[in-house]
Amino acid sequence: MSSTLEVPADWRTRSTLTVSEAGAVVGIARDSAYAAVASGDLPSIRIGKRIVCPVAPLRRLLGEIVEAPLAELAQ
Repeated sequence: MSSTLEVPADWRTRSTLTVSEAGAVVGIARDSAYAAVASGDLPSIRIGKRIVCPVAPLRRLLGEIVEAPLAELAQ
């Protein structure tokens, strides 16, 4: 039996999320989120034994942050 984790209201303003929270953001279960981290599909950072998901790469993955091409930045 698994429970559904709610997306934290402040997730866009935080630096990192737990793997479970990141899974909730993208709409997948906790076990699927850990599998996505293991495969490299979900951005993550290991700090000691803890695994966290940085919000900026997660937002890029979701298309919320679009980076300008380097040629546009040089102008």
